[in-house]
Amino acid sequence: MDKIRTQCLCFVTGILCLLSLTFGQDSYYFQPHPQDKDVRKGQTVTLECGVSNSKHVVFYWTLNGDPVSNTSRRYQEGSNLHITRVDPTKDIGEFKCIATNVTTGISLASQGAQLNILWIGDQARVVLQNPDSPGDLAERGEMILRCKVEGSSEVRFEWFHNGLRMFRNERVSFRNKRLQVASLTPADNGIYSCRAVSEVGVVDSTDNFALTLPSDTAAKIQVLPKDIIATRNGSAMFDCVFENAAAIEWYTQTNDVPLSNNSRFTIFPNGSLSISRILNSDEGIYKCVGISDISKEAPQQTYAARLQLAYIEGFSDSPFEPPISPDELKVVALGSQFEVTCVKPNGRPKVKIWWEDPSGHIISDSGRIRVDDSQLLVDGAKRTDTGNYTCNAENIAGQERTSLYFYVAAAPTITLPPAGLVTEEGDLATFICEFNGSPYPVTHVRWLKDMKPYKERNGYSSIYPHNGTLHIYKVVMSDAGDYMCEVVTNGFPPVRSEKAKLVVKEQLKFVPPPVSTRLELNSETKVYCKARGNSPPVVRWKKMGQPFFDWPPHIQDDNGTLYFKGVLNEDAGKYICIATSSQGIINATINIDVVVMPKFSVEPVDTQAYEGYSTMLHCQASGDPKPAIQWDKNNIMDNFDPKRFHVMENGSLYISEVHMDDEGNYGCTVGNSGGFKRAEVSLNVKSAEYYSPNNAGRGFENSDENTMSKTVGVTLGAAGVYMFLVIGLMVFCRMRRARKKARLLAEATAEVAKSENGTLPNDTEMNAIVTKPLKDGSTTRSDNEAQSHSSGSHYSKKSRSSYDKAHFPRQELQTMMLLGHGVYGEVFLAKAKGIIDPETEMIVMVKALQSKEENDHFEFKREMDMLNKLRHENITKLYGICRETEPFLFITEYSDWGDLKQFLLATRRDNTRKGPKPPPLNVPQILGVCHQIATGMEYLSNQRFTHKDLATRNCLVTSRLNIKISFPSLSMDTYGAEYYLYRNRTLPIRWAPAEAILEDEWSTKSDVWSFAVIVWELFTQADLPFDELSNEAILRLMNIGELRWRPPNGAPSSLCSLLMTCWSISARDRPTFTDVVHKIGQVTVDSHL
Repeated sequence: MDKIRTQCLCFVTGILCLLSLTFGQDSYYFQPHPQDKDVRKGQTVTLECGVSNSKHVVFYWTLNGDPVSNTSRRYQEGSNLHITRVDPTKDIGEFKCIATNVTTGISLASQGAQLNILWIGDQARVVLQNPDSPGDLAERGEMILRCKVEGSSEVRFEWFHNGLRMFRNERVSFRNKRLQVASLTPADNGIYSCRAVSEVGVVDSTDNFALTLPSDTAAKIQVLPKDIIATRNGSAMFDCVFENAAAIEWYTQTNDVPLSNNSRFTIFPNGSLSISRILNSDEGIYKCVGISDISKEAPQQTYAARLQLAYIEGFSDSPFEPPISPDELKVVALGSQFEVTCVKPNGRPKVKIWWEDPSGHIISDSGRIRVDDSQLLVDGAKRTDTGNYTCNAENIAGQERTSLYFYVAAAPTITLPPAGLVTEEGDLATFICEFNGSPYPVTHVRWLKDMKPYKERNGYSSIYPHNGTLHIYKVVMSDAGDYMCEVVTNGFPPVRSEKAKLVVKEQLKFVPPPVSTRLELNSETKVYCKARGNSPPVVRWKKMGQPFFDWPPHIQDDNGTLYFKGVLNEDAGKYICIATSSQGIINATINIDVVVMPKFSVEPVDTQAYEGYSTMLHCQASGDPKPAIQWDKNNIMDNFDPKRFHVMENGSLYISEVHMDDEGNYGCTVGNSGGFKRAEVSLNVKSAEYYSPNNAGRGFENSDENTMSKTVGVTLGAAGVYMFLVIGLMVFCRMRRARKKARLLAEATAEVAKSENGTLPNDTEMNAIVTKPLKDGSTTRSDNEAQSHSSGSHYSKKSRSSYDKAHFPRQELQTMMLLGHGVYGEVFLAKAKGIIDPETEMIVMVKALQSKEENDHFEFKREMDMLNKLRHENITKLYGICRETEPFLFITEYSDWGDLKQFLLATRRDNTRKGPKPPPLNVPQILGVCHQIATGMEYLSNQRFTHKDLATRNCLVTSRLNIKISFPSLSMDTYGAEYYLYRNRTLPIRWAPAEAILEDEWSTKSDVWSFAVIVWELFTQADLPFDELSNEAILRLMNIGELRWRPPNGAPSSLCSLLMTCWSISARDRPTFTDVVHKIGQVTVDSHL
């Protein structure tokens, strides 16, 4: 017994565990539930349904407990129910979404949802409510009419008597749908109509009520005129016959003059009216008036009828449900069921619909191919059913036709799958996939590489979907992989072939090709030459004019890397890099120039000059080749008066006659092919007595004439000095007493603060940033003191402590020049002494956080954190942080040649700037720059960081063409034209993809897009992307997905293919930076040795 009990207990426990496991894995709930919706008749609506965990869950819908079948009008899309034209008779009731877990068999039903359909019927009619029969109507009696119209929304009713609007009076009243007329008389006879008005439409009654009270004296109507629908240029006949009528007259609604016979209107003796050649203006109300022949006092009897013109509208652009374009080929699977609805166009009178088969025969409402109202149904589609089916819409106004071609297709089969290939890099590779199936475009072939869709690239590969052939014209290493063809026929699942492997034998090549370079005299440096192939190559260097392997002691060749241990002048010349392997031998020739970077032999210094006199700003430099010297004032080149300013042969600037407006900052830039150096000094001009620009040098010739003015001047000056001394003494005494009082107070409280601030020599805005006092009035303190001060800080103590090692004293920064303004604040160059070692002074870039926006503080902190963590040769280094007071500063590396954009602009032929110009980059050098940027971005992305503003303006370049990715982002002035304010964000819209600009989705893939724009800039020498378009036009094209990039001229074809992939609309289709680095390394350049 115990054994049985134990077995039962184990069984129950197992079941409970199984149920717990099942429900733990597959539990779900509705999210969202279907919701009630308001919708108008004929409109489109979607009822949404979803669950929290859709794994193993299938959906279906019910209406009032019955499953909803998919039709062309109402069908399920995923888990949602879509209704293209809401019908108040077919879509009334409670819809529920049923979610079933196929693993457990458990179903959940959502809460019910109903459609509140706002609609009004197509027709209205007037009926007699009281008395019950028209025969019971009599003079002085009462008549109640009712306007009957179907609908759901609130309806307002208007009443008309013989076409004229009725209003409330002592005998006429309205209530809801009813019209009440009391004390009837023969004068009330006529046609009564109504109009129903609601928010969804207006309907006029077509079935009206005619009141015909008998009268002993008035004319009696025998035949009532009826409403007519006629065609343009057609004819219409209104019958109107009276008894006891002396005359019958006809009137239009807008004219009090009776109609008379003419070429188009004819009134017959019996009172009927005929209208021929009907015009648009003839449409409206016509009144037939009977005049009594018994008594002139008898009321005239009027009965009205309406003439309406027939019309039929054309089919809409989407005449079928489900939506199918008339020019579209509809493919139907062999043996399947097919249905399509022809959406009836508007018309008067009501439009009739019928279908014709491909042979032109009208399709009946029975059989395998049949018509149900306007719906075409095909059961068990056969190949012979293929053809053009025409929907016809007709009324008396005409006929409209629209056609639908559908093709009955069979399932495809692959008869010859693609075979594997082994090919050399750069050769042609062709995959063939043969199949049986319907002709193109019903059946087409697409290709997959490594289980992902393969997209053809212009000039690089082609797919022929009609016969299944794939051509890769010049195979590269990244083309290696597994290829499959996929045959697709609508209505059937795709058919895939077996995998065919493409093996690519790598070509012997330089990666990247070596480029000409310049070496600094006496420097220790390296020149690289790397090669790759199917088998590892041996790489060696040779200098032209020297024997192989015969290198001087200070040069070493280590498998393609030349080590120079102190560059000598005789090292200049042509060098050949030779790579050999079993595949053959290749070589590349470069030029190495030995240069001496320009240095100041006499550096300019701040100078004080007197107005009217001459002065000299000294600046001399040495270097090889001899450096050129260029002067500027306040950063503006050639802004000098040639009559007074002269640049001497040694480079110094001579001013023959100093004016007051010559005061300012003067820059001396020296440069040669090895690089540039710059020094900036200030010229302070003092006023000289008697000087005027037109009387220079003759100030003392008329001294006798000014003796009296001199005497008065001396007297007043002495008096002024005396007053100044008296006032100064008073101020000194007061300040002395205040200092004494403050010292006593400080000793009493034992809280003495010492300032450690230094000051910068120049009184500039940037100096004010460096030495700015705190908000509470105290001056800058040391970092240890500043840790206790948190006013205005957005960083926690933990964040502060992580930057303690990076702290740099603010007073050690000496500002040089303003680079510009970004969203955070100013960006400027400064000299920092001791930032690397105590004896070295170097030029650095400083960013200041002056913005008060919280988001700017967050981004500033993000940028600072990123630079603090990154350590890579192609990314600028973070040297230091000043956070002891606001504004916060962070200090980064700068380069001797500045930003890459300015370098590219300087190499342009149309650059009018005087002085030395660097030569334009050739293609191998551009590839080397691209490779460096891609390598740096690969490292940055692997650290899970995003740049967000990658462009040549934010990359630094050295005199050795080394690239450093940086973050100046001078978006407010220097490069303000390259940014655009969108949704309160300053964005580089010409450099970023749509998802980043429109949806604020920044990622590594958006940086990949920006990298492709950098490559474009390099080949165009810093052209502005889409310079022919305004920012608004670019934004508009982004919104509709029509902003299209084109590869730059002169770029290798394989690089163009990479750029087009980087500019893919979908971020998922763009490569990673690892892929970019690899593919740039494979780009080959034709060499002419």
